[in-house]
Amino acid sequence: MRIHRLAISAFGPFAGTEEIDFDRLSAHGLFLLNGPTGAGKTSVLDAVCFALYGSVPGARQEGKRLRSDHAEPSLEPAVTCEFSAQGRHFEVTRSPAWDKPSARGKNGFTTQQAKTLLRERISGTWTERSGRNDEAGAEITALLGMDREQFTRVVMLPQGDFAAFLRSKAADRLELLQKLFGTQRFEALEQELAAQAQAARNDVARLNAELEMLAARAEAEAAALAIDDSGAPAQEESSARIEWLQESLAHRAAELAVAAEAAAAASRHTSGRLESESARRERHRKLAAAEARKAAAEATLPSLEVHAARLEQHRRAEVLTGQLQAVQSSQTQVRHAAGAMESAITLLRMAADEDPELDQLDLGALDADPSDGGLSAAGPLTSPVS
Repeated sequence: MRIHRLAISAFGPFAGTEEIDFDRLSAHGLFLLNGPTGAGKTSVLDAVCFALYGSVPGARQEGKRLRSDHAEPSLEPAVTCEFSAQGRHFEVTRSPAWDKPSARGKNGFTTQQAKTLLRERISGTWTERSGRNDEAGAEITALLGMDREQFTRVVMLPQGDFAAFLRSKAADRLELLQKLFGTQRFEALEQELAAQAQAARNDVARLNAELEMLAARAEAEAAALAIDDSGAPAQEESSARIEWLQESLAHRAAELAVAAEAAAAASRHTSGRLESESARRERHRKLAAAEARKAAAEATLPSLEVHAARLEQHRRAEVLTGQLQAVQSSQTQVRHAAGAMESAITLLRMAADEDPELDQLDLGALDADPSDGGLSAAGPLTSPVS
């Protein structure tokens, strides 16, 4: 923020209108406000503060005392400040509340309310921004980044107020300086670094806990292997202890690998012997079983011979049985034929008795011979030649 011009009318000790060209003063570098007590040095700073914020520092904030007692009764108190901020050019004019003589009576006064006019120079032309006290004050505060209290403590420190700034609380100074110099990004960076540091501490704590757990597990596993730890580092030295355990376990693992190979070779040899012994016992078992079957067969041989003889007799009897059955069947057929012949002879005799021609037949030759159960061989039936 840079002040270019200040105009003061009927304000404080200034009865008339005074104008200060700060651009001209600033062209020579630093400048000094010098003068005896009551000359108006502080009033110049009050006028700057009043133009920007509508009030003055400390106990001089009472607006009714801002108008000069030496000014003409009809002269309006006013302060005009031309300044630039954030690359923009502004002019603000403020008038405090004051009692203006009434034109209707000699002893009457009319109270004039405080008023404000904020203008911005755009493309070489003044453009009105606001005519309200509060609205203009809010816009100026946003432009400068400070309120009245902060402005009077940092920028304008008349009559020992710098010591008050130094004696103020650290939190107040921190807030003010952060606003003035835009240190929010550094605060954000600090917070980010603090968060990262806390995250790193949490990671370290977590990793330490995991390391302790792994160390405890390694100790338990090493105890089961009966490793001599007489020359091992102390348990408090986790890294060295774990490194020693790794080397010891590697050495122990190599020893156990050799022992395991030897045990495997012994196991293979024992397995071979066991298989050979099992095969031998199996052969002995089969031989014993065969000898037992042979003895049983020899013991049953006489009985088998008797049964074989009986079987042979049965087979012969079966052959005779077939022949006997054939004979019996033939005899049955002969008897049936003899009976049929007897019936035929009987019929012929009956026919011969009835027919004279048949009476000449020789039926005696057809008589059956009861001794052989068959027909007689006397000869066939013959009929006379007619």
